[in-house]
Amino acid sequence: MAVGWSDWYPLGLAQEVPAATLAEQLDGGQAFRWRRDEAGGWQGVFGATVAAVRVGDAGLEGRVRGPADVGLAALRAYLDADGAQGRLVADLPWRSDPVLAGALQLHPGLRILRQPPRDALIGFLCSSNKRILQIREMVARLATELGAELGAGFHALPEWSALAAADDATLKRCALGYRAAFLRGTARQLAARPDWAEAFAALPTPALLTELRALPGVGPKVAACVALFGFGRLESFPVDTWVVQALGEAYGLRGWPADRLESFGRIHFGPAAGLAQQFLFAAARAGQLPVTPATRPTPRARARR
Repeated sequence: MAVGWSDWYPLGLAQEVPAATLAEQLDGGQAFRWRRDEAGGWQGVFGATVAAVRVGDAGLEGRVRGPADVGLAALRAYLDADGAQGRLVADLPWRSDPVLAGALQLHPGLRILRQPPRDALIGFLCSSNKRILQIREMVARLATELGAELGAGFHALPEWSALAAADDATLKRCALGYRAAFLRGTARQLAARPDWAEAFAALPTPALLTELRALPGVGPKVAACVALFGFGRLESFPVDTWVVQALGEAYGLRGWPADRLESFGRIHFGPAAGLAQQFLFAAARAGQLPVTPATRPTPRARARR
């Protein structure tokens, strides 16, 4: 029996997401497997779930391929429908930080997507020195060439065993360049550890970052991104070129090295630093952060984990 799309259902998010925020959330550098459809909605894949979302009259709606109950539950968890992150936003230092306050207003309802760890690791291994569109194309080719078919032209990202065994010609068709060696090397290590995701998830964040950085091609930024987007470590604060620009121009931290910027972000923004980072990242890409702050914020003290 053919498996098709379910009906559309309201997703019942704790905080509704405007269309502009939804676009930033799905195609703003967190995940690389979503595309806008002809009707203005979005279709994408995470793990083995094929889903579509759109902004309806009564809020965000979703549908999935396959059993609706299982797929929609996965989609709601992916989008933080229960609002756990919204409660953390209230505790960010926006009351004393006008830069952050402005970024929050620009994309209300922006949340960190809860991606499968393998999806996040593959995506960010492809991200070095590439724009979002290019990363999305590389990831799409990897899925088509090596991933399990999910129906209607959709594919999951490849298992580590498939990546580890891929020949040079296959990886070349994915336009990976030097990243092919990193993907293959990481795949060979993790294919031998079938419980890697569970083992990594059980680690405290500093140890998780250390384990990730031991993988081929995973530097500090990629490790921080995978910890944030793949393992839900909201205290992780990735520092990329947009965050360097945001902290340099809007917070007066020009010339600071990445490790100092990361420490500033974790201390100043607190346990949900990664969530603050995503708002600043989105605002910087939109050119909506001030160039010179009125005052430089004083990082608030917190205990180290």
